[in-house]
Parts: sequence; C-alpha cells; structure tokens
Amino acid sequence: MQEKDTIEEYYRKAFTEFEPPPPEHAWGKIKDVMHPPETKKGSMEGLKKGFAGIYRSRNLFPLLAAAAMVLLLIMIFFSYSNKHSIRGHAYAGEARICMGTAYLFKVYDKAKPLDTVKLIRSVLVDNNGFYQFSGIDNGHYLIRINPLAGSEITRNYIPSYYNQDSASGEAMVIRIQNEDPTFDIHLIPR
Repeated sequence: MQEKDTIEEYYRKAFTEFEPPPPEHAWGKIKDVMHPPETKKGSMEGLKKGFAGIYRSRNLFPLLAAAAMVLLLIMIFFSYSNKHSIRGHAYAGEARICMGTAYLFKVYDKAKPLDTVKLIRSVLVDNNGFYQFSGIDNGHYLIRINPLAGSEITRNYIPSYYNQDSASGEAMVIRIQNEDPTFDIHLIPR
C-alpha cells in the first residue's frame, strides 16, 4: 500500500508542474453548465413535454389505434341506441305458416294511413312461421304477411295485416317507441 501511495505522489508532483490548477470560480461555472438550477415551470410546460414524449415514442401508433377503436365503438352504440326490432310469428288458423313474406310499411300520417304508407322492407317467413325486422326507427308501422304463392294456405287464407278483423277491415297501426315488440299475425280465412 505504501508503494502505491508514493508512486501516486511522484506522479502528481511530476505533472502538476506542467498544468496550473484552475481558478476557484471555474468549478462553479462548470457545475452550473452541467447541472442547471431547476426553475418552476407552468402547467403548460409539463403538458408540452408529455406530448413531445408521446410523439417520439414507439407507443404512439398503438395508443392512437386504441383511441380510434374506442371512438368507433361509442359511435356505433349511439347510432343503434334508437333502433328496434319487430318480430313475431305468422299463423294460418292454429298452425304456423311454413313459408311466406312479411312486409313492413311506415305510416307517415296516422290520420290517413293508406295515403301515406311507404314500403320499408320485406323479409322471408321461415319454416317455423317466424319473421323479424331489425334496425327500425321510432314511428308508426303496418305489418302484412303474404303466404307463399301456390301453397295450400293461399287456397284457404288471404294475406293479412296485424290485427285485421276481416277481409274488408282496416289494419291496426303499430306504434314503436322504446321497446322491441313481438306481434303474432293471424291470416284471415276466405
């Protein structure tokens, strides 16, 4: 240990002659440059620094993709929040009809329904007599069931609207507001 100390002393003595020691205030200037004093920053400085870090990071794309997905889901939720489904079964007497077509009409003026009726869409009635209309707005509607043309049901029953009493009777206007209703329709015998 003693040998090492003496070598270091000789080394210091040999090289201190070539380089004068720096002035005392020089170390203070170097310290200020290397470690600047902290200043109080406003809230906007912190936000700017945070956004700059996000912008330069590799996680920017996944973050933006996740934000876009959440926005898309919110838009889908609100676009379908006022949509409804109308469903039910079609009957010929006591039995469900096997095949046919269900028509959905929108009524724009309920005082004169036949003058302001517009066909919205049609769906097939399945083998169990089931029909369904999806994505329906609030409003007034008529539903009509037509059995499959040429079937035995068409010989005994006529196409009918929901809650129609007789062949000459008027159809009942359905009001859709905040629910998903079910309407069973019975065909009128000939």
